[in-house]
Amino acid sequence: MKASAWDASTSSQNRRRRFDKAGFMEKLFDETVKKAMKAGLVSVHASADGTLVRANASYKSFTPIEVDLSADAFKSSIRSGDKDSAEQEETKGTGKPPQDQDKGNPSVDFHGQKRSNKTHRSTTDPDCRFVSKGSSGSSAYPGYTVNAIMENRNRFLVGIDVDIFRGPASETEGCLTLLDRAKKKLGYKPATLGADKGYFSDRFLTGLFTRAIEPHVAIQDRGKADTHKRVRMRERGMGYQLSQRCRKKIEELFGEGKENHGLRRMRRRYRNRVAQEVFFIGTILNIKRFAAIGAMG
Repeated sequence: MKASAWDASTSSQNRRRRFDKAGFMEKLFDETVKKAMKAGLVSVHASADGTLVRANASYKSFTPIEVDLSADAFKSSIRSGDKDSAEQEETKGTGKPPQDQDKGNPSVDFHGQKRSNKTHRSTTDPDCRFVSKGSSGSSAYPGYTVNAIMENRNRFLVGIDVDIFRGPASETEGCLTLLDRAKKKLGYKPATLGADKGYFSDRFLTGLFTRAIEPHVAIQDRGKADTHKRVRMRERGMGYQLSQRCRKKIEELFGEGKENHGLRRMRRRYRNRVAQEVFFIGTILNIKRFAAIGAMG
């Protein structure tokens, strides 16, 4: 007798009730890294990068922080206020009753208002922030920063996590946190670390030198600290140049995750739950690396 196919809710309920509390997805990710290390597939030369991902929250869910009301009460006041303003707008000069009476998804006209991470939070996912690359000219949207560390030989991810957006510090501080985690939980410490120009900061470079990791970070014209000078001295070395070539491949993993595995927009909400989703995506990418090199046996 054939058993009935399991329902998708079985997986989601187990994830919510058991997997999240036990950190199952994080442990599963660590197992893929340990397997790769045991098989001698992990290099001591690594690369780091961060990417922005869209949160499961809308623009209209962002409300002012300075509110002396509960979230539910404030939502109700916003909806009633939007309804009144809509009525005034629609009946102005027409004498017709309003047509938009959708209480579940009310119309919110926030155009012209100044919104920032200092003044607003999402009632749907309070951990997400308005994120933007800044100089790229792209508009801000609700999201998170996902940081990752990749070893350079076979492109296994040895560390991945999600961080609350804080500008460039999200990537630099998040990278140092991942390095500490990889050493503590996996026994992995890279000898060199390649990264783009966004990591060319005195604080981050000092953190690498303190951890006895050689910084192969893309240089900038700015910066006169001793750490900046030490990195510039390595620019012509073959090791530095190879690291700069390899570090671009981590962007391919981000692209693969966004295109095929849901990394472009998170399905879950709150940082701890989003982190479990990111660990699962990292596990999938590592398993695909095993398959690509024929080392699943």
